[in-house]
Amino acid sequence: MQDSQIILETKQLTKVFPGVVAMNKVDFDVRKGEIHAVIGENGAGKSTLCKMLTGLYQPDGGKIFFEGNEINFKTTSESIAAGISMVYQERNLVSHMTAKDNIMLGSEPTGLKVFLDNKKMRSLADEMQKKLGLDLPLDTPVGGLSAGVQQSIEITRAFVSNPRLLILDEPTASLSEREIDPFLEFVDSIRKITDVSIIFISHKLDEVFRICDRVSVFVEGERVATLDKDQTSKEECIPLMLKGRVPSPFQNVKATDEAETLLEVGKCFYDDEEHDVSMYIKEGEVVGFYGLVGAGRSEFANALIGRSPMKYGDVKVRGEQVLPKRVYEMMKKGFVMTSEMRVNNFFRTNNLIENIGISHLQNFTKFDFVNDKQLDDFALGVLEANDVRYSNPKQVISTLSGGNIQKIIIGRSVADKDMSVLILDEPTVGLDLGAKNDVYLKVRHLAEEENKAVVFISSEIEEILNVTDRVYVFSEGNIVSEFKSEDYDEHAIVSAAFERSRVNE
Repeated sequence: MQDSQIILETKQLTKVFPGVVAMNKVDFDVRKGEIHAVIGENGAGKSTLCKMLTGLYQPDGGKIFFEGNEINFKTTSESIAAGISMVYQERNLVSHMTAKDNIMLGSEPTGLKVFLDNKKMRSLADEMQKKLGLDLPLDTPVGGLSAGVQQSIEITRAFVSNPRLLILDEPTASLSEREIDPFLEFVDSIRKITDVSIIFISHKLDEVFRICDRVSVFVEGERVATLDKDQTSKEECIPLMLKGRVPSPFQNVKATDEAETLLEVGKCFYDDEEHDVSMYIKEGEVVGFYGLVGAGRSEFANALIGRSPMKYGDVKVRGEQVLPKRVYEMMKKGFVMTSEMRVNNFFRTNNLIENIGISHLQNFTKFDFVNDKQLDDFALGVLEANDVRYSNPKQVISTLSGGNIQKIIIGRSVADKDMSVLILDEPTVGLDLGAKNDVYLKVRHLAEEENKAVVFISSEIEEILNVTDRVYVFSEGNIVSEFKSEDYDEHAIVSAAFERSRVNE
C-alpha cells in the first residue's frame, strides 16, 4: 500500500456463506481524517464489510490493510487494540449504570489490581468527554437519558481505546428530529478534533451528503462506485443503490365525504393522565402521527389498541362508543397495530410459516388440532402477495433482511379480511430506500385499493409529507395541530411540534 493518505484498504475482500456470496472481491479504502459514507440496500454487504474489519467475521479471500500493515483480526478485542472501533445501531449500554460507568466499561482502572478506582474512572471519563467537546451527565444512569445523549456516550466509550478508525452504523436511526443536527455536528467535530477517520453507514442520504467526504455504494456484496461528495448527488446515488429502480411517486388522495368514519376520538385518560387527542380517520385514507420523540404518539396508539387500558375516553368505532381495554377486543373490531420495536412483532427463532400463522391459528384449528396444510397454504399466500424474498418458507425469520421481515409483519396483519384500521408505529426505521418504498406502496395500496384506514406514525417528516393524506401533530401527550395534504408545509408542521413544547418548558 503506497498512498500515505490511506489508513484502511481492502483488496479483493470476499466472504461466502452457504449459498450466498456476501462480499465479492471488494476493493475499498478510507483516507486519513475523512468521513467515508457507505450506503446500499439491506443485504448489500455493508454489515459484512464492517464485521470483517472488526474481527467478527474472517475473510474467505482477499486482504485487509490498516495503517500500512496487513491485518486479520480473530476477535473484536484485537481490532479495538489495533485502533478500529465500531458503534452499532443497537444500543449497547447498561441502563442502570451511570454515564461514567458506561464510558469506562471494560476499561476500568483498578487499585491494587482488585478494587475499582472510581475517582480515577470519573477523571478519565471527564477528560474523554472534554476532549470530544461534550458535557455529559456523568453521574446519571443512562436509562433515563435521551437517545442522542446515549449515542454520544457510546461514541465517547469508543474513544477510550484511542481509535484511529471509527465505524458508525446507522447512528441517527433512533434519534429525534431535534437531536439529529447537533449529533451530526458532533460527528463532524470529532474528525476535526481528533483527526480520526470515520466510516458512516446510513440509509439517510441527506445526512450522508451533509457530512461525508466520499460515498461508496454497495450492491449485492459488491462496491459499484466510490464518489467524491462534491462530484455527485443523491439523485445519482439512488439509482446505483436500487440497481436502476427509482422510488415511486405518491399521490395524496383525500377521502370523500361519503367515506365511512371508522374512528373518532376526543379526550381520553390513560397513563395516569387525561389527554386531548381529538382526531378521526375515514376508510380509504392514510393519517400520519408526527411529533418529537416522547410527544405521545406511540402512547396514544397503545391506548387505542388496548395495550395501555383507558380509564375513560371519548372513543367511537363506526359511531359506537367503546372503551379500549384489551388488545383482542379491539382486534375483533378490526384494529391491528405493529409495534415500533420490530423485534417485538415476530419470533426470531421461528420460521416464516410459524410467524405468519401465529396471529391466525384460530382459523385453522379444530378440536385443538391445527390443519397444517391450510396453515402452510395461507402462509405461502401471504409471502406471495407481499413479494417477500425468501429461500424456504421454513427458514428462520431472522435470516431475512429487515425489509422482508417488515413485509411479513404488515402482510400478516392485513391478511384478516375483517381488518379495517392498521396502525403502523415507525414502520420504516432501519430500512433502506428500496424497502421503505415497498412499505409506502403497501400503505397506499391498502388505502386506495382496499379501502382500509392506516395510521402512519413516523419521526421522518419527509415520509409523512409523501405518504399521508392528513397529519396530526403531537406534543406532550396531546394533539396540537392538524394539517391536510393540500396545506402541507414542512416548516409549519415541524414548528407545531416544537412550539407547544417550548410553551410548557
